[in-house]
Amino acid sequence: MRNLLSRFLVAIPLAAFFLGVAGCGKSEPLYPVSGKVTHNKAPLKGGIITFLPDESKGNKSKFSPSGKIDNEGNYTLMTDGRAGAPAGHYKVTVNTEMPGMAATTPGDPGKPAPLTPPGGVKIAPKYKDVSQTPLTREVVTSGASPTHYDFTVE
Repeated sequence: MRNLLSRFLVAIPLAAFFLGVAGCGKSEPLYPVSGKVTHNKAPLKGGIITFLPDESKGNKSKFSPSGKIDNEGNYTLMTDGRAGAPAGHYKVTVNTEMPGMAATTPGDPGKPAPLTPPGGVKIAPKYKDVSQTPLTREVVTSGASPTHYDFTVE
């Protein structure tokens, strides 16, 4: 009985280890993605940029990489806590409104007011809607030009 218990106690950690190792190989390879977002030829000062897989062009990734846009308009995409994005075609959204951080919307005290970035720039609503955004990009495995991941919004 004692021998059986010893084997059982050794088998559990080994099984957990091998299951963990088997799961590690399932993540998609990531490729560096960083760029600049401009508005009226000036850096967009703040917001979030998100790359959503474009299934119509064959991208079946389960990830939607995103990144914060800094005060200089620069961003770097992150996927599941790691830098980069899986290769493929994406629809790109940009959102400069951060709901819930201001007091309330004038005239509707129950609704949080949207905030614009520190520079006060508000962009066209189409850029934050995946069904309307005109922005698209392919994340490539190599050979991207320095401006390949740059965007201009209105």
